[in-house]
Amino acid sequence: MPLKQVPASSLTDIMPEVELPDLDGQLVFLVDDDDRVLTEVDLYLRSAGFRVAPFTDPTDALASFAEESPRVLVTDDEMPGVSGIELAVAAQELDPDVQIILITGAGDEAAAQAALRLGAADYLKKPLDLEDLSRIVQRAVLAYARNEYNRSMQVWLREEVVRRTSMIQEVTLGALTALVNALEARSPYFVGHSQKVASTAARVARAMNLAPSETEAIFHAGLLHDIGMISVPDGVVQKPQSLSEEESAAVRDHCRKGVEILEPIKHLGPARRYVLEHHERCDGSGYPDAKVGDDIALGSQIVGVAETWTALTEQRAYRQSMSKREAMETIRAASGQWYSAAVVQGMRAAVSM
Repeated sequence: MPLKQVPASSLTDIMPEVELPDLDGQLVFLVDDDDRVLTEVDLYLRSAGFRVAPFTDPTDALASFAEESPRVLVTDDEMPGVSGIELAVAAQELDPDVQIILITGAGDEAAAQAALRLGAADYLKKPLDLEDLSRIVQRAVLAYARNEYNRSMQVWLREEVVRRTSMIQEVTLGALTALVNALEARSPYFVGHSQKVASTAARVARAMNLAPSETEAIFHAGLLHDIGMISVPDGVVQKPQSLSEEESAAVRDHCRKGVEILEPIKHLGPARRYVLEHHERCDGSGYPDAKVGDDIALGSQIVGVAETWTALTEQRAYRQSMSKREAMETIRAASGQWYSAAVVQGMRAAVSM
């Protein structure tokens, strides 16, 4: 009696179709110390298409689990040495999915209820109705098959979520990187700037022995730290002279604008905060919120010091680039004021890497 193919879930059209096994040939362990009952039930279940392994000794049944685990365990409860309930508990430790059917004596409701509490699929009372037993075994095989199907779907869904999340991350980061590249193309002085900041920030994070996930967030923040500059007019971005107060305010606002742009992209996690705070300074002289000391995230300080290093060593219309030594001395002088001593030490270590 074959099972029909399980249709794809209505929640998605991409779930794989899984063929559940035929009932014919499914292995059933049958345990009863009464040879007459064992033979009678064995023959009946075989005639119904099941593959039956009969045992008069419960310990022999348990030992056979190592060779092949059955879909269903049909066991008498009242047996010398090991009871049916004890056998059921031991069998479920070997295979939590095995379906238990307990055979009890007439009026032995306590054993039946105990079996159900332990997770037995069903129970039957003696004298046995073999047709009822066959139907119950059939339902148990179907239950085992459904569990296998559900487990395979759970594995598939986990893998699909990971795959699709990765795809989304690649697409969104790719799109944002394209925006950064477009932004940097507005001024020849900033071409490659964000990539340099990201790479330097990641080196600082590694020098400080931060976790890989934190290092990745810092790298993303370094790559996207100036994304809010997309809202600043070209005339301000490309202006070689000193900025007016209004123009300076527009530039300072790029931190908040950047977070607004990144807000829908939840998988960036703490990187969004680092983008917001990368111009904050420990002495409160930074922006946009003039945060002080430990109120500024470590990742924000790392992106900030990497941005400062990159800016100091790049050519600008209004000044010459500094040597690496000069830039490092400038950053060292800001230790404890702009950045924590630990971050400055991390920057020094990163430069020497």
